[in-house]
Amino acid sequence: MSDQDRKNGVTVGALDSRKVLIIGGSAGMGLGIAEAAVDEGATVAIAARGPERLEEAAHHLEDRGGRPVLRRALRIEDRGAVRGLFEEFAPFDHMALPGSTVPPISYNDLTEEVANVSFESKFWGPFWAVFDGREHMRSGGSIVFFSGVASQRPVPGYVVGACINGALEAATRSLALELGRSGLRINTISPGFIMTPLFEALHQPEDIAERLADAKRRLPVGRVGTPAEAASAAMMFMTNGFVTGQILTLDGGLLATY
Repeated sequence: MSDQDRKNGVTVGALDSRKVLIIGGSAGMGLGIAEAAVDEGATVAIAARGPERLEEAAHHLEDRGGRPVLRRALRIEDRGAVRGLFEEFAPFDHMALPGSTVPPISYNDLTEEVANVSFESKFWGPFWAVFDGREHMRSGGSIVFFSGVASQRPVPGYVVGACINGALEAATRSLALELGRSGLRINTISPGFIMTPLFEALHQPEDIAERLADAKRRLPVGRVGTPAEAASAAMMFMTNGFVTGQILTLDGGLLATY
């Protein structure tokens, strides 16, 4: 869609007349997906934990697309609130679930509380969102999970995240069989190092600088990824009706390195 079309409120694109819901859509990869969906003509709803950043993101998307954006502050672990969002936005076509919190912690320092909170946020939250959301989705729609390359390339201090990523990827293949019967597709994006506000919040500036230098040195593409690149992958999953049960590794070539 051109800038002039956007200014005039014209909706022309691969998601024209479609409705897209992003839980975790106020920043980072989630906001990138929301921007891409707006650009492709979709009506968008976003949800996230922080009301202030959520409101800023919604205004930004409305300015970008010229259409109202439904927004709700909620935690994906709050199943009742997520159900309420589904009922309010229904019927809708596509759902992306990039929002989660899994703090890096070594196995020796791990507590049951940290493990349970992490699984509730990144695995059970999205899992039950799919379970509760499917009845509100139109046939031909899709769901996009987000895992991470730690499922295949583990690193010290992230054992819980690696386990959750692996569980999401296993669920993707199984759910593709279950959901296909009702006309829905499900896929997962497995990102490597994508520069997002969450990553910056969880790491010290010196650690980020080290990771950037390491990516430049080691990755075949010579840099880290962007939220827009993750959004491009999500758009492919939403618009290609022949793709389901797939895990797309978005890592700049990390898994090809030693």
